[in-house]
Amino acid sequence: MKVTNLRDFYTVEYDYPDFHLSMECYYCSLADESDEPQKHDRQLDIRWIPRTSLATVEWMPADKGLIDALIELKEDRLEANGAANDAEAATTEHPAAKPKRAPKRRSKKRPKPGLLDGIDTSDLSADERELVRRRAAIKKSMKGNKRANTKPELLVRQRLRAAGLTGYRLEWKVPGKPDIAFPGRKIAIFVNGCFWHRCPKCNPSQPKRNVEFWEAKFRRNVERDRAAVAALTQMGWTPITIWECELKKDRIDATMERVIEQVRAAESQR
Repeated sequence: MKVTNLRDFYTVEYDYPDFHLSMECYYCSLADESDEPQKHDRQLDIRWIPRTSLATVEWMPADKGLIDALIELKEDRLEANGAANDAEAATTEHPAAKPKRAPKRRSKKRPKPGLLDGIDTSDLSADERELVRRRAAIKKSMKGNKRANTKPELLVRQRLRAAGLTGYRLEWKVPGKPDIAFPGRKIAIFVNGCFWHRCPKCNPSQPKRNVEFWEAKFRRNVERDRAAVAALTQMGWTPITIWECELKKDRIDATMERVIEQVRAAESQR
């Protein structure tokens, strides 16, 4: 099909257990609204979903922020259209004998906050406002990534327990708030996502849009990680970093064997 008026709408950055998803979402119009998509062999199940039905579909985790944004946009447009209709009705003369319609019942459901709610954009240009909106969308998308109890962390904890290494604490309050810590042994384990912490082993990809924003963010993440490791070392702790790619099925045994040896070696030195 042919589309027109293509515009950036939303950026998804989401960590699935086995990979990181970067997805640029666009807004467009059909050149001919009567067109139907020409389906390829891998797209036979493609279908249109009305916006009013978006919330009734079970979406993949990475898509939920995008769907919320689409629903919010729909509500904003409805409010704008409602205001326009009220203004038109106020300027139209109606026959006196025409019966009045009963007022519609308003839903008590609270509208969801918009991406720019609470942000003063009155002094911004259209381009600057769009940049703020995109960054707000990115921030909302990133909130979908869990801070704790991720699958890589659960795998590490399972292997530690199986090796008899129990008594650890989660997000212990020392520099960097390590994912797993043995306070008595002064051992801090960081289970780092390759994309967000810029793994030096697998060289993860980088988003192609908002390059300056992402470079600055990644740089802060790497600098924060280094500072935490340095501070822990100075405090007499043993920091251990496990990268997400090291927990793949073909590498997890060797990785955890090395980590368990490090934990036991650090314990024996106490």
